[in-house]
Amino acid sequence: MYNYLILLNDNNKASEEVPMASLKQLRHLTAIAEQGNMHKAAEVLHITQPALTRSLSTLERLLNVRLFDRHSGGMRPTIFCLEIIEKCQQVLLDVEDIQRAARIYQNIEAGELHIGVGRGVRELVLRTSLPEFVFQHPNISITVGEGTHEELDERLKQRNVDLLITGLGSHWEVNEYRRELITNVSLSVLTRKGHPLQSQKNISFSQLAKYPLITSTLVGPTHRLRDTVQNATGLSKPHIACSDFPTLIAVLLCSDSWLISSEYNCAPELQQGTLVKLDATHPSLNTELGIIEMNKRSRSPAAQKFIDILTNKLTS
Repeated sequence: MYNYLILLNDNNKASEEVPMASLKQLRHLTAIAEQGNMHKAAEVLHITQPALTRSLSTLERLLNVRLFDRHSGGMRPTIFCLEIIEKCQQVLLDVEDIQRAARIYQNIEAGELHIGVGRGVRELVLRTSLPEFVFQHPNISITVGEGTHEELDERLKQRNVDLLITGLGSHWEVNEYRRELITNVSLSVLTRKGHPLQSQKNISFSQLAKYPLITSTLVGPTHRLRDTVQNATGLSKPHIACSDFPTLIAVLLCSDSWLISSEYNCAPELQQGTLVKLDATHPSLNTELGIIEMNKRSRSPAAQKFIDILTNKLTS
């Protein structure tokens, strides 16, 4: 069924009904563009391929323009389709935001929360706050995913997560974000006991450059720590990038590598003395941990509850 745009004349009377594309057709269009294949798009949409073909044909007749070129390998968007696809995707996201705001108003979404967490602060965020959140709110369903700053940005923009909890330094240049600082987290340079630099004082990054750098994540291009390390060491990327801290600790223990991290991530090993903190200080060894959300997107009650617990845990 079509949606209709009512055109009014000077007397505010309906003079003409012009059929418009429906939201369902826009969803079908974006799925075909993303999949590049009618069969795959139909599977993603959970409809039959003939039904999807009819929907696309109807939309092309409605717009009086061809949207895809058919070829043996699948579907190729026309120039016009490429021009409008981003607008179509934005319309769908805007509609989703409206529906989400209505659910929040009705207090339906209080029972569900989707969070994206930066790899470098994952342990600090989850271990300090998630158990308390589950204890206080056992009926709230929560999904947590980690990723690089690029992956987290994409999930937030596509509304796959409600918010990000991460270092703010990699996300300052995105205008459509709303940022909220929770606390500053000090970072340390950690190595194994007996590392050649352990007895040194005021260690510089240039001294550390002689040894392999390992990290839990790749910081964004706007993060000042990235520039500091690259300028001082000449390293364009770490020797190892791995989000699993037990693995990183195992690497530290059997090599002369070094890790920039919150001490929280390696607390047992530091207490036991198998890992040590080097005497290396720099203003960039500090990360601003905070909340990142889409501008003009309402915060759900579940998200606020988690943020309250996290803030209390990290600042008390």
